[in-house]
Amino acid sequence: MGTYLPDTNVLVDLGRDSTVEAKLEKASQEGSKFVIAPPTMTELTVGVVRGGARHFESSRRIFSWIKGRTILELPRPFMGRFLGVPSRRGKVEHHHHVERIGLVADSSSYEEFLRRKDEAGSAWSDIEKSYEIHCAILDREFDALKKIAARPRGSVDLAASFAATFGGPGRHPDRDIFTHYFSAAVEYAETTVERIRGGANPRRNDPGRYGDLQLFFYLADPEIRLLTREDFSSDIKVSPQRTRIVGLDSLG
Repeated sequence: MGTYLPDTNVLVDLGRDSTVEAKLEKASQEGSKFVIAPPTMTELTVGVVRGGARHFESSRRIFSWIKGRTILELPRPFMGRFLGVPSRRGKVEHHHHVERIGLVADSSSYEEFLRRKDEAGSAWSDIEKSYEIHCAILDREFDALKKIAARPRGSVDLAASFAATFGGPGRHPDRDIFTHYFSAAVEYAETTVERIRGGANPRRNDPGRYGDLQLFFYLADPEIRLLTREDFSSDIKVSPQRTRIVGLDSLG
């Protein structure tokens, strides 16, 4: 038993493979809890739009499984809560996530999904632009990492840089406190920068690294285990949070 945060790949597999869904359901019945992160829902939404009518039934199965489960805060307010520095960007609230889930889960077809998104009061009338919006975010974030990678080693302290985005001048969280809560995310970001220095192009060849980074911030909650089908052992070797990055087999 435990609290598990499934990543995008696990949930995509749930939509394709009934044995994965059965495994998650069995764990749930035995007392395990599953929580959902907004960055994962964003990636899944991109999949809904790009998959269209052809893959909508798989998308609907995923969102139907998600429906009713606990939705975590966006990464920034979640991080701010642990740091004791309230922080929020944007206007997305919890009820918007619930609405998005229902928009997919409660539609019988992709055509109905498209109709319902444009109903009066819908916050998701531009949901078909999810891919373009997400690509713009990826471009911005990976460009920032490329700029860091272009600087001499040791000239940028990523933990201090992250911490400096919280609080006002002279009131930023201490970088050691930031690292304590978010050690896996910091180490993963540092590894990504080193990979870029070595010639890697994650924006083109591994864009999912951005979503993975967002999920690692949630490991600040000591009860959460990240449930994944990926192997991060070559990216996160030091952080004590690495022991809470687990595979499907951990469910028994």
